[in-house]
Amino acid sequence: MNKNDKENRLVANAKTELQKTQQIAESEFVKTQLQKFINNKLRKDIIIRDDLLKYDIEPDKVLIKNIEGRQEMLDDLVAEVNSSQVELLGSLDVAKQAIEELKKVNPKKAQQLENSLSLKTKSNHSSIINKKRI
Repeated sequence: MNKNDKENRLVANAKTELQKTQQIAESEFVKTQLQKFINNKLRKDIIIRDDLLKYDIEPDKVLIKNIEGRQEMLDDLVAEVNSSQVELLGSLDVAKQAIEELKKVNPKKAQQLENSLSLKTKSNHSSIINKKRI
């Protein structure tokens, strides 16, 4: 295999891995947004329930079912987001390895691809309501 073929193969591999990483990041972003939306709805329902209980008024069964359903949905989404974050980190490592291999053959092209790898990896442990059921 000549140098040009090897370079083309490494560039294609690095681009493919970058694309996979970007798709995972976008999917994780959408799931995180949905998680925030459901979390806000759940928070509002819990506030209503707590206000009713404060005045010794029994919360409506529909409200209770909404809280339980949203909590289950939120639990599932948290697990999916965590899984996506692990998958994203793994994909990011593979993309970086592909870029490192390309650096040996074409440092300039590798630098361009590395610059395009501007993903933010952050943990999402903040504003999630933790099992605040009745």
